[in-house]
Amino acid sequence: MASLSESIKQEVKRKDYETMMDGLKSYQRQVEETIGDFRHGTLAFYPVSAENVPNWQKKTGKAHESISGSLRQMMDATADGLLHEITREIAQIRQKIEERQ
Repeated sequence: MASLSESIKQEVKRKDYETMMDGLKSYQRQVEETIGDFRHGTLAFYPVSAENVPNWQKKTGKAHESISGSLRQMMDATADGLLHEITREIAQIRQKIEERQ
């Protein structure tokens, strides 16, 4: 009887992990979509900048280029880090599921 009880507990735990993993995968897709939307939004910004930035003089133009470049790098690094952590967490949960089979 104890083994049946233990088997049921393991199955419940496995299902809980599957639910967690499904939630993380959904979150990952939402993050990827949001990152895509953000990148698309920044691309819409470039034509406006291209019209105005050439008219800016020395320091202002250089500052704009530096700041926009830094923002793109920060966005990419943050997005990559977040997606990496989500993927790592999914892998850990997948391993726990496999251990319970």
